[in-house]
Formats: sequence, structure tokens, C-alpha cells
Amino acid sequence: MSRKTDRLAKKANKKSTTPTVEKIEAVEDVSDEEIPEAVAIEEQDQDEEEESDVEQEEEEDISGDEDDEPVEQQARPIRAKINDEAAMIRITEAFKLKNLPWIETMTITSSEPVVVEDVQNDMQRELAFYQQALEAAKLGRELVKKAGAEFSRPEDYFAEMLKSDEHMAKIRQKLLDESASLKASEDAKRQRQLKKFGKKVQVEKQLERQKQKSEMLDKIKLLKRSKLETCGNGAFSSTKLTNIIQQRERMAKI
Repeated sequence: MSRKTDRLAKKANKKSTTPTVEKIEAVEDVSDEEIPEAVAIEEQDQDEEEESDVEQEEEEDISGDEDDEPVEQQARPIRAKINDEAAMIRITEAFKLKNLPWIETMTITSSEPVVVEDVQNDMQRELAFYQQALEAAKLGRELVKKAGAEFSRPEDYFAEMLKSDEHMAKIRQKLLDESASLKASEDAKRQRQLKKFGKKVQVEKQLERQKQKSEMLDKIKLLKRSKLETCGNGAFSSTKLTNIIQQRERMAKI
């Protein structure tokens, strides 16, 4: 704030000390129209200088305020952390209900305080919580039975559901639909795989048959040629040759 007041005082002093433009009598060599133009230019220059000074001062004010903020924040006092266990115990004992039976409050205090050597170790921390909860459960079971109340619910006990039967039926139907759609997709996938396998087997069978057929035709041609060569006059019985060919074809089909 002191910087701001100093700048305002300098600005006021500057305005008071600036010389005013006096009226100058017209000279014979200078025309009457040129004098107002010069005066107007000087006034315009002064206005521009004042505006630039104002803008510069505003920027300095903003930067000065920003610089002062961290100082003020650092100057704030830090509250000391207080853990007055004696006072908390005294206040707890003041409003504690002492005349009520245990079954009305069901409060259990662990016999030993929870001590964790390394609080960053998840296993040690969870183990300490587990041991504390287990001790409280065992002690609570004994106290509940001592009070004459049932600790375990009967076998035919049905707790009231938070959701209605209609809502649960919708959820059950949705689960059934999801399982059915999943089963259908798996069946379709298996059928596609079987179809691909069947096509593959069919193609292999066709190729095998074509191969056997070509081999049989080659054998028949060789047989015909050999028989014709053995038969000098060409009077080899054609019926016998056809019988041999038919026999070979039947064997190939089998």
C-alpha cells in the first residue's frame, strides 16, 4: 500500500508542475491556422503520456499485490496439533451411559492397542486390523450369549430383501438371457468350426478320389497296351478286356 500512495503522490506532483500552454501572439510569418495544430499535438502527446503512466502504474499495482500475497500467507500462524488424551477420556466419561446393560450399547474395546511397525506395509496393517476384529468378535459372542440373546440366526430365517421380488425376477431373467445368449454363441462357434472341418474333410476325400481315379485310368491304359502287345493278330477278346476293366473298377469302388 505504501508504494501505491507514493505513486499517486508523484502523479499529483507531476500534474501540478507541468507548464501550461500560454497564448502566443501571432507572428507575421506564421499563419493563424498553424498555431492551434501545434497546441493540439502537444496536448495529445501529454494525454498519451498520462495514459501510458496510468497503465504502467496499474500493472505495477497488480504485480505488487501478487508479490504481497505470499508474504501474507507465510505470515499466518500455524496451529499446533493437540492430542489431549486425558481431556478426551474425561469428556467421554462425562456423557457415557453407565447404567445401561451391555446389550443396549454393544461396545467392545480391544485389550491391546493396535501397533503397526511399518504403516506403509499393507500386510502388517491388514493383519493388525484382522486380529483386532477377531478379538472383538469372540468377546462379543460371549457377551451376547451371557445376555441371553441369540448370536446366530435360525436356519429357517429369511432376511427381508431391500429389493422387491419383481426386481429380483427381472435380474434373474436377465442373467438367464445372458447365459442363453452366451451358450448360443458358443454353439454357433462350434458349428462353424465343425462346418469348416467337414468342408476340409470333404475336399480331402474328393482329392483322394480324383487321385485314385487318375491312377486307375493310368493302370487301365497300361493294361490295354500290354494286352494289345501280347495279342499279335489283334484278335484278343474285347469282352475279356472289358471284364478285366469292370473288375478293376469294382475293386476301386470297394
